[in-house]
Amino acid sequence: MNSELHFLKEFTYQKASGVYTAAKDGSGGEEFAYSDGDVAEEYVFSCIRDAGDVSDNSPELVRWARDWSSYYHLAAGRANHIRVLDLPRELSVLELGSGCGAVSRYLGEHHREVHCVEGSPRRAAITRARCRGLDNVKVYCADFRKLLLEAEYDMVLLNGVLEYAPVFFAAEGRSPGDATAVLLALAKSALRKNGILLIAIENKIGLKYWCGASEDHTGRLFDGIHGYPTPGTARTYSKRELSQVLDGSGFGFRKFYSCFPDYKFPTSVLVDDHGAHRGVFIHNWIEYPAENPGLDRSYLVHEGLAARSLADAGLIHEFANSFLVVASEHEPAGFDSTIKPEWLASKISVANRDRTVHCVTKFFPKTKTIEKTLIDYNSSDRRDTKALGHAVETAKWISGNLLSWEVAEAVMSKHFRSALLLVVAEYHEELLKSFATGANDDQGYPLLRGECFDFIMGNIIRTAAGLEGIDNEWKMDRPLPVDYLLYRSLSYDVLGRNGRWLCHNVPDADSFVIAMVRSLYPGYDEQRQARNRSLESTILSEIRGELGGTKWLSAEDGMAPWKRGVRKMARKVPAGLRARIVGLSGAINEKLRILFAQSS
Repeated sequence: MNSELHFLKEFTYQKASGVYTAAKDGSGGEEFAYSDGDVAEEYVFSCIRDAGDVSDNSPELVRWARDWSSYYHLAAGRANHIRVLDLPRELSVLELGSGCGAVSRYLGEHHREVHCVEGSPRRAAITRARCRGLDNVKVYCADFRKLLLEAEYDMVLLNGVLEYAPVFFAAEGRSPGDATAVLLALAKSALRKNGILLIAIENKIGLKYWCGASEDHTGRLFDGIHGYPTPGTARTYSKRELSQVLDGSGFGFRKFYSCFPDYKFPTSVLVDDHGAHRGVFIHNWIEYPAENPGLDRSYLVHEGLAARSLADAGLIHEFANSFLVVASEHEPAGFDSTIKPEWLASKISVANRDRTVHCVTKFFPKTKTIEKTLIDYNSSDRRDTKALGHAVETAKWISGNLLSWEVAEAVMSKHFRSALLLVVAEYHEELLKSFATGANDDQGYPLLRGECFDFIMGNIIRTAAGLEGIDNEWKMDRPLPVDYLLYRSLSYDVLGRNGRWLCHNVPDADSFVIAMVRSLYPGYDEQRQARNRSLESTILSEIRGELGGTKWLSAEDGMAPWKRGVRKMARKVPAGLRARIVGLSGAINEKLRILFAQSS
């Protein structure tokens, strides 16, 4: 055997770090250079080291997120795509490329045995710290290129790793395709008979890239779509290409899932079986836009409407932002619930909510039901019953498009204000018809029954009979004023989903919402708006629970008020001065990004 190659069983346990290394003195691995930077990784390490709770989706860790890098490693939701697969618990798992251990922790809590391999010594130590208390998890610091693996695992995971094969396996004269084949051969060598390879990777022709998002790895606009013209970079694949690469590496069985907004923090996972279930309005499950935290992006095309058109054309899986692939030499036995799921679409709700109300919602086309279940963390934590009730239940599936698609169409129409007012007026009428109590509040606004809380435009289906609410997860124990529901739906369904395409026409969000509500209630003003904002903040604090009021503010979001101010100023000055203002704003944009990225 080549002296540079090692089996994992030959590694030595280092008591100081808890990590296994090839060298007896604990050295090695430094040449495998993949890092977010010393400052960023040491910060993540300190957060995990000092935290009392490092469990899967820890509510403590996310409070320490201060920028995209730390949010990526500390926030809830990193294993959402794996969670919905219903993998057998009695698996022996090999994770190649554990990073800082967020997914490793999930694997360790859910499977019999987990071996994590990470090339960076510091990241390996962070993985071990994140998995502390889990005796079934072993962490190895090793360069993949110097590993020999034995066929002893039921599953091998490449989570955001395969795309780096052309960077780290590109020996002299080796093409990107050959480099990828080498990594796949390594993964395949570790699998038992009937074992599966699980791959999570971006789609080089994902919808978000056509709509203006920079390529995740190179930061260049349209780089994957152009076929990665710069040599030596990470490379992702289209669905067809990835299928061909896997087939050529001996993985004759492949099951694809589509992840939105991507596999890093997926909120929706769709089974690539849409062709067998036409007319199920699968686009209703896709959230948009897919932001590019840490990278600039443009918003050239309305992402939601484009997704709907692709779904209608049967092409949504070809243009998924990310893929999750279950691959094996032959159809694997013992994985029926994973490779032959009865559900078609899944939504995972864990961000910005207390862990006691984390849940998964699945659509079962055969029974035409929507099943919502709480995520079981094996914890004794219980949510205190307050003003806001939480319901987890099975409901009938309702055929039709969400009303929020009509909002999106109005936003992109030539006369968007008048078009939007028609949708809002119909929504207001339905609120009064379905939930009015017959009483008014102290300022004369009609009061609605508390179960109206989730009846916003993104939770309403247009059917032949009219508008019908879905996903009635939250209910208030007291009446709510109708203008609060208008404020809430305008904030989420109009500005939240469509704000990136409205920004040029709506320089000030508050003024826009006030004008919309005022079209129905002329007395609505800034004070009433502030009252509704305060009520929403109070309710959100209850939903967030122990997460408190902390939320990482992205540089892009933090800069939004500054950018609105510049646009407003530029409109009021002569053309010559306007150019100088725009030039000045560009010169200080980077300083503002740094300022907001450092906000905690």
